[in-house]
Amino acid sequence: MSVTHPKKTYKLRQLLGLKRVLVLNIALFVMVAWGFSGELLRNRDMQDEVDRLQSQADQLSAKNSELADFGKRMSDPQELERQARLKLNLRKPGEEVVVVNGISDSSQPVTGVVATALGQDGSGQSNPQKWWHYFFR
Repeated sequence: MSVTHPKKTYKLRQLLGLKRVLVLNIALFVMVAWGFSGELLRNRDMQDEVDRLQSQADQLSAKNSELADFGKRMSDPQELERQARLKLNLRKPGEEVVVVNGISDSSQPVTGVVATALGQDGSGQSNPQKWWHYFFR
């Protein structure tokens, strides 16, 4: 017959009680860590979304200022008429339109064949004088 000592039983129960508390503490820690990591990931996703929306807002703001500048330019009657002439082939009554190919901007100097045709070849001679020199010299 074996008799268990009350001191050994008490220590055994105390040890088992500590293991239960440790397991419960670990389970509680895992649950808190799980919730914290989920919130951390959600926060990172929200920050990425905020950054994307901020970038989109900056792009829209730049486009808005471009459109405002375009609106200011188009409110000028001279610019409006110039655009209508270029894009819609507007002409005033009695006005004849001449298209010269090869010249993209009127602010550039006229050169070559176009300059000769316009009498701007730099020779300083009138057209009849040029013909005279062409046939008789």
